[in-house]
Amino acid sequence: MKHIFLIHSHITREVAWAIIRRERITPNDVVFLLDRKFETSEDGIRVAPLDLPDEYFLIYKNPLRGWRHFRKIRQFIDDLSPAEFVCYFPHTYSEFANLAVSHPRCRGYSLMEEGLWSYFSVDKMNDVVPPAILGWKQILLSRVFYLGRFKDRFFCKDDYLSVYCTSEKAFPGFAKKVVVDLAFPGVGDEVIPPPGSRKVIVLDSVVETRVVAEHDFMAGFDQLLEKLTERLGESEIVYLKRHPYQYVKPEFSDRLIAYLKKKIPAHEVQELAGEVSLEKMALTGGAEFYLNVSSVSIYASRLGSKVYSYARSIGRSSPEFMRRLERLPQVFHESVEFI
Repeated sequence: MKHIFLIHSHITREVAWAIIRRERITPNDVVFLLDRKFETSEDGIRVAPLDLPDEYFLIYKNPLRGWRHFRKIRQFIDDLSPAEFVCYFPHTYSEFANLAVSHPRCRGYSLMEEGLWSYFSVDKMNDVVPPAILGWKQILLSRVFYLGRFKDRFFCKDDYLSVYCTSEKAFPGFAKKVVVDLAFPGVGDEVIPPPGSRKVIVLDSVVETRVVAEHDFMAGFDQLLEKLTERLGESEIVYLKRHPYQYVKPEFSDRLIAYLKKKIPAHEVQELAGEVSLEKMALTGGAEFYLNVSSVSIYASRLGSKVYSYARSIGRSSPEFMRRLERLPQVFHESVEFI
């Protein structure tokens, strides 16, 4: 039996390893399927990129091309595991997740924690990501062209085997919860700054994705810099990590980093590589995190790190963003000290 984990971030990787340890799964029976261009190398575990384009719209608009797409995904799954398998997904809304769990050799799936999303109730998840319910024409096309494999899509289906999470607060209202422990020795090749007092700025993509206007973001970022300056020791290094999307569109983050260096000229600003796990930095102790909104806050504060958020400082310039902030799960508000 193969165990296929969908990994798209450091926290999903950490949770996957916690599941493997708890359930005593043999690493040779595990496949890490990497999504969102996440990269990792693992000892004894097969790692494969999920490099299939999401062409869900072709399924019904162009059945011929949709059939080719369907066959490609089916072959991809067959190559992952010629034997029976079970899956572990952060959610079940994706096209791939639905095709994997409906595969004849799939023996079920479990949900696994992925960050802030995992702390929303089912109703809230469905409110933000409404279910995609098929009409009668789509149902007919699914049966005729795709063996009935394409069905209604829900962010979190309710026929899972188990729900793996790091806290009882995760997946509120879900049954079959299994709480796993993140505080375990590291695996694989990881490079993090040495333990000690470390100030880490965690960037996000709210400007790049047009959630917040640049001038509103900068108003909050300036408040962050005031707080950071108060807490910096003489010649102390400031660490910074970009959001994954900022490697795709680096223009704003490049300007922001240049601005940061200009504002604190007495301190070296050291950018952390994408493969650095902030959760592991928190685990080794001594780190302080400065961020807007990030799942890192949950795990870092739980592991004893201080986390400061400048989200409300942005919200004071952007009422719409403040409304978004207030709708976030309570666990985020409890994990940070707002600036």
